Amino acid sequence: MTENFLNTKGKAFVIFLSSIVSLIILAAATKAAILLRPNLNGVIIGSALMVVAIPLHILGKKLSFFYLLSFAANFIGCGFSISAYYLSKDIPLNIPESAVAAIPAAAVLFLVYLILKLFPNGKIIIVPVATVINLGLLIYAIIFWIRTGDIFYSFGFFCLVVSLFFIFVFGISINHDERPVLRDISFGSFGIFLIVTIVVLFILSEGEILEMLGLDFDVSGQNSKKKGKI
Repeated sequence: MTENFLNTKGKAFVIFLSSIVSLIILAAATKAAILLRPNLNGVIIGSALMVVAIPLHILGKKLSFFYLLSFAANFIGCGFSISAYYLSKDIPLNIPESAVAAIPAAAVLFLVYLILKLFPNGKIIIVPVATVINLGLLIYAIIFWIRTGDIFYSFGFFCLVVSLFFIFVFGISINHDERPVLRDISFGSFGIFLIVTIVVLFILSEGEILEMLGLDFDVSGQNSKKKGKI
């Protein structure tokens, strides 16, 4: 009966709650990884956690609890991947900064949840609108990450990647009672890990890809280590 509730009336709340928990795990895991200082090995550790998440996701077909473990493993892995960027640039990061940077992403997710709570059939409108808003915030974060190097924009960017994927989960899961919500959340966490890790590796390549494209962005981080310039 509980699982039936989660996949029907409680589905929107489960997705929203999972999205907020994911942001908390992301911030805590990133900070923990920085304290452990695995440096570039953070990407390797994160990738290993993602690999561990695969059989957990598969086992979720038999017991839904494994979907939660898969979800947690992927987001801890995201934290380790992100730590590779901050450690390589010698950028300090603390939980209050992470919490503030997560506010735009959390606000978008809350907006989607609130609209769906008040208007259960409003998915066809709120999901596209929220996607556009989230993409706009992502572009804004990228621009000001490059211009100012502020941690608010760098960590905020990663949080907005998370919120974008959860908007997709809202889109594919809400009003589809046949779709197990925990499976959709677990599956989405793999996509989030891949995007986050690709972005980190792209930055750690010291702009070689950008140079090949003829773009001249400062990705060295030498002029703004404390703020976190790309």
